[in-house]
Amino acid sequence: MQPYSTGYQSGPEVSVNHKHFQPYQASQQEPESGFIPSPPPAQYYPPPPGSQYIPVKPSLPPRRTSPASISSDPVSPVYYTRDPHRLTAYLIPFPKPHLKNTPPEAIPDRFLIYTPPPPPLLKPGDGEKEAKLHKVQRKWQEEVRAAKTITAKTASWKGVKSKATRGISKAVNLTTTSNLDFLNRFPDDNVSPGRRRSGDDGVREDDTTHKTVGLQEMVLVYPSSYQATPEQVKVEFINTMMRSKTKAQRDATIATGLLPVSAAIDILATPVWPFGGLLEVDGVWAYSSIRGAKTARSVTKRLTSTTKDGMVHRGTEEQEMHGEKLVLNFQQDPRMEVLYRYLCQACVKRDAKTFPGMGPSPTESEILAAIGWASSKVGGEKNWEDEQWEVNEVKDDLRSVMGKGAREWHKWCQAFEKCPEKALQK
Repeated sequence: MQPYSTGYQSGPEVSVNHKHFQPYQASQQEPESGFIPSPPPAQYYPPPPGSQYIPVKPSLPPRRTSPASISSDPVSPVYYTRDPHRLTAYLIPFPKPHLKNTPPEAIPDRFLIYTPPPPPLLKPGDGEKEAKLHKVQRKWQEEVRAAKTITAKTASWKGVKSKATRGISKAVNLTTTSNLDFLNRFPDDNVSPGRRRSGDDGVREDDTTHKTVGLQEMVLVYPSSYQATPEQVKVEFINTMMRSKTKAQRDATIATGLLPVSAAIDILATPVWPFGGLLEVDGVWAYSSIRGAKTARSVTKRLTSTTKDGMVHRGTEEQEMHGEKLVLNFQQDPRMEVLYRYLCQACVKRDAKTFPGMGPSPTESEILAAIGWASSKVGGEKNWEDEQWEVNEVKDDLRSVMGKGAREWHKWCQAFEKCPEKALQK
């Protein structure tokens, strides 16, 4: 019998001048077990004297970079800081829509005002008192986090409860506008024991502390491509605060009047739906509207302005003595263009025919890197799960606020197209 041939003609034999590794010699006899054993590891022989040996360094594993480390200017005044005396906000111009019989120049300029949410509330240490409102908010944050991270089956009790909690959280988010979200993120001047950690402002607080020096400066950052003077931006900012105050006062009246109705419905629906939710949504709506209206009224009263040109409008000596002066500092920065493109893309998703597109939308990570946001470093050693949860929550908040702003701007543009005089008052 002729041996089996593949028909392949081998080429010239190549000699390998490498004696550092001993090649593996396959066995000619197949083992009785039916499988071929794996070859033994290659034996290493040191190189002969006089030969050149270049060691190879192993590559390092990839490292996670925080948004603050991505930017090249860590001390930029436009970066977001958690300073109770200084608030950094970002004024993002809304894109001009394409309306019938209305040129873009006739549409007034308006902004979406955004500032990141504060970090999650922490449980006070041993011996520290905790205010009731602080405890309620902290417990609700913990409940929402547990509902979003739970892995229980949907048909189980925990699964149904987590879905109900997520639904209530989403409904609470829908009750507020983008401007009201901004107003509710102002640092609170009234500090009760246990409400603020005693290391936030470097002042030691005891049980007799009821008020500390609050917000003193606001840094308003807007894109460099927006052609407007700081005085024009200031006028529009104050008008936005006044419109937000009027709407918040109206919403507070409606939400407060609905509290008894919401409580009655939750009580009657307990046998069928024991999780409630209507009273919680209405209560948060009322609280946010009342607090937003008070903040807007306080801001408009305390405003003074400091611009890049050195033009300063100071308050009276009485305001300065009582710490009631609020300084506005306007800054233009080219890095804010990514926020403008993100808002334009949100408007395009809302109505592609009315708003022109500006190419692909930047990611939330790029937005956080542009504003210099980084997770809080409170509580000693950092926990990766807590850090990742905080990052994801800020990204969700960015998508939510931008979506609200795009919806509100689209609704206003439709009203402006029908009746410009009436729309300008809203």
